[in-house]
Amino acid sequence: MSDPACRSIFYGRVMLAPMVRICNLGFRILCEEHGADIVFSEEVVAAKLCQCRREVRSYPSLEETDIAEYVVYDRYKKTFKRSVVFSTLARRRDPLKRGSGSRISAPVVLQLGASDGGVAAKAVALCHEDIDAVDVNMGCPKKFSTVNGFGAALMDKTAVAGNILSQIHAIVKDVKAGGEDSCRSGNGFHFPISFKTRLKGMEPYTTVIMLKEILMASGHTPKHPVVHAITIHARLREQRSEVPPLYDVAAQVVSQCHSDPYFGGICFVLNGSIQSRADGIEKISRYGFDACMIARAALVDMTCFSPSYPHLVGTGHTDRECQSTEVNHMKIMKEMLLFAIRYRTPFKNFKYHLTRVFPEVEVLKSKMPTVQEGLRSYRDCCDFFQLTPEELELVKMCENEVELVDSPPEASSTPLPLSDGTFKGKQEYSQQEVDLEDRANQVRRLC
Repeated sequence: MSDPACRSIFYGRVMLAPMVRICNLGFRILCEEHGADIVFSEEVVAAKLCQCRREVRSYPSLEETDIAEYVVYDRYKKTFKRSVVFSTLARRRDPLKRGSGSRISAPVVLQLGASDGGVAAKAVALCHEDIDAVDVNMGCPKKFSTVNGFGAALMDKTAVAGNILSQIHAIVKDVKAGGEDSCRSGNGFHFPISFKTRLKGMEPYTTVIMLKEILMASGHTPKHPVVHAITIHARLREQRSEVPPLYDVAAQVVSQCHSDPYFGGICFVLNGSIQSRADGIEKISRYGFDACMIARAALVDMTCFSPSYPHLVGTGHTDRECQSTEVNHMKIMKEMLLFAIRYRTPFKNFKYHLTRVFPEVEVLKSKMPTVQEGLRSYRDCCDFFQLTPEELELVKMCENEVELVDSPPEASSTPLPLSDGTFKGKQEYSQQEVDLEDRANQVRRLC
């Protein structure tokens, strides 16, 4: 990937990390408004996305902006309930070169939870027109992910992990008509494939071997790249966010990868307890990474992406302490509320977000009982956040969440097949998995 035009769009960026039940459309746009260079979706289960149909809608709360919604219609009593699995701004052109009359937005990365390459490819084929990149979750240690064979489970199944990347790569080439190298789509903009994982062990070489096995199983080479970026969460799979990140171990991993020509051109992204844009840029430089992403700090305060966000290095004060007034935090939460309403975030997701924030912020802890017991709908939030008359009108406009229909409409989108006309399901995949395992064993011997 020596051609600068084929460099990943992740280089030098400070990004919003994927967070389950948090990184919905409204929150992504809010983080973008405050300076996030690239925004990741929450993890979307590929198998669920494959059941969806794409519907483009206009809402009164969004002027001149259409929303692409990937929805399912589930039976509910004698009707069907419409549920949105993934949503983003509808687009018809390169988002990095939009003309007048089209909202300029940060690139959107869809993070997939997948345990099967054919299913992952089918999911990408369905929604490729509305996203700028796809990331595969290979590091989440939560039970839901691991028991379903994705997330951190893929750290021990490098052949499966590589096959997922390989099949996504194949479908990107197929539907985008981008030639042999899929770093550019048929529309001319970058379409990176990446994955996010954790440290395999305290010894750096264990993680390096894991990464190399995954890449080789995907068919990746520097000349014909499959993967454009790898995010390393600087913790072991069993470690939770309360445990300090293992930055030094992560730095050694990246140093070894950068010295190996096989990893040439891959952008390495740092994740783990990054507090702000300034903090991220400093850690990128200190630990030898190429980019970074922010998770929990953004969950609490989206303004952490702003270049003007307080960052008092060497003063003994953390970023969060610099922003610790109750008035300031309630203002931030109110802004999040308005974006959640405007972009149709289900109330249960918004309330979940509040329950993650209020216990984390000292000046908000006393309000937690009200959040838990008193807020049962967006209308209940009006007094709590002291909404203005104009803001109350927005609540009224968007408060009807449940949509029931007598029958599902005709499908508006159909997943595209792979180049051979079929999707490789689990039965067809088993023999290929054996072959890929042999390739992974070759890597172990080489390392």
